[in-house]
Amino acid sequence: MPKYKHILFDLDHTLWDFEKNATETLHELYISFQLTSLGNFSVQEFCQTFHKVNYHLWKLHQQGTYEQAKLRADRFVKIFSELGVAESLVPHSIQDEYLRICPSKPHVFPFTHDTLAYLKDRYQLHIVTNGFSDVQHIKLKSAALTDYFTHIVTSDGADFRKPRPRIFKHLLELIGADASECIMIGDNLLTDIAGAHNANIDCIYFNPNKVPHRTRTTYEIYCLSELKGIL
Repeated sequence: MPKYKHILFDLDHTLWDFEKNATETLHELYISFQLTSLGNFSVQEFCQTFHKVNYHLWKLHQQGTYEQAKLRADRFVKIFSELGVAESLVPHSIQDEYLRICPSKPHVFPFTHDTLAYLKDRYQLHIVTNGFSDVQHIKLKSAALTDYFTHIVTSDGADFRKPRPRIFKHLLELIGADASECIMIGDNLLTDIAGAHNANIDCIYFNPNKVPHRTRTTYEIYCLSELKGIL
């Protein structure tokens, strides 16, 4: 095994449980905005539509075809449109409330803190995320993750997004390390795994749902606790 010195982590869907935190937030918004008055859709349909639309918009953003401001402006308009609600009826402040509440949620994947505590005694840990700086730091603080990490690199802070190798090279320059001294851990085969390969960095694919794939990875895990057996 190579002698790694630095462990690079993605944040959303890898440490911070986006689906659980977002779904909990959406349940609160469904009640506080009395969304039953806007149409015949359940809270489950509201959540399912959110995740479908949000996934699509984030995919476009990661491809560089959808900017941050547009994603935020369009997200709930598109969600309510799919639910049959006219744009004029969409609550004006629901996007702001979502951004206020969701990052403050604390839920992480099982064994996150135990695993990070183990790794922090042996390596320098860093975050490399395509998430927006204004909310990623809130997420880290809300989930009590901040103190584990030496550097936190966001795509808007670095001006480059994963999978482009430049964001990884930016971090390597920041920590003064070679690619061979690092390994990347993430849930996204394109942004995290292919991105790490593009930068000549070893990678660990976090695949908790055991989704079949044909992508070459250095390692693959289904639970964060398995990192102790690799690192």
